Amino acid sequence: MSIIAFILIVSSAILHATWNLLAKKSHPSLPFYATASLTATIIWVHALVWTPVKYAELPPTFWRMTLLSVFFDTLYAFGLVRCYRTMEMSQAYPMMRSIPLLLTAIITSICGIGKELTVPAIIGMVTVFCGCLLIPLGKFSDFKLSCYLNRKTLFILLVACGTTGYTIFDSQAQAVMRAALPDVSKPVLSMTYYPLRGLMLAAVLWSSILFSSKGRQELADLIKSRNIYVVIAGLAASGTYIMVLLAMNYVTNVSYVQVFRQIGLVFGVAAGIIILKEKCNLPKIAGVALILAGLVLTII
Repeated sequence: MSIIAFILIVSSAILHATWNLLAKKSHPSLPFYATASLTATIIWVHALVWTPVKYAELPPTFWRMTLLSVFFDTLYAFGLVRCYRTMEMSQAYPMMRSIPLLLTAIITSICGIGKELTVPAIIGMVTVFCGCLLIPLGKFSDFKLSCYLNRKTLFILLVACGTTGYTIFDSQAQAVMRAALPDVSKPVLSMTYYPLRGLMLAAVLWSSILFSSKGRQELADLIKSRNIYVVIAGLAASGTYIMVLLAMNYVTNVSYVQVFRQIGLVFGVAAGIIILKEKCNLPKIAGVALILAGLVLTII
């Protein structure tokens, strides 16, 4: 993995933990996520005007990949809201981020997407995954299957499947763009793709809100609260995913993007403990240590 990709992903991970902290702190709802996502898209929508990309030249495969990405991102949004309503950030965030790590590696290997992963990288990913499993525990003796097989886990799996899906399909959509438009630079392609995808996602999310009485009520409550966090979260989300999309152009396998995004877990757990006053215990410390060790193995 190139140094460019490393810097982009680590910077993105910090911003990702930031906007998740704001979402958790603001009693998350689908309107909160939809507004933050729309804010993030509006920041980059200017690229659709000046981009040299001619949309008519993009093959049908690109549009299929983009639509699939939007579908999985919608699953992610619904799952995220439910997770943060029922769990602490320092519990939910590590599990939401760890499962996609293995899912992405497994799916890309089975489907032959990208370059084959090295043995140290695989060991590193498994180590990161194990660290993520430790973080939600209150004590080491709690490490048993029943702690993970419950109703809350269903929402975490929804988030994990959503994350895995949109990561893979975003990577494939950009690969199609690069093949169709070899003369356009990678950063320009990513800046073109992000708002295009974002507008499609916004249309789906806002339709879900406006056609639901509960969604309309939550939107009214969000407007009345004048919550500035939703705008800040949108700004952070904007920087987060545009850097991820850029990084996808500089890795041989999108699984590397997933594993290094886990550095955000360290910041997410720290934010949960320091800002949200959540509990700090040995499993969380051990989990963070395993995550860092796993990332080092992945670099080798």
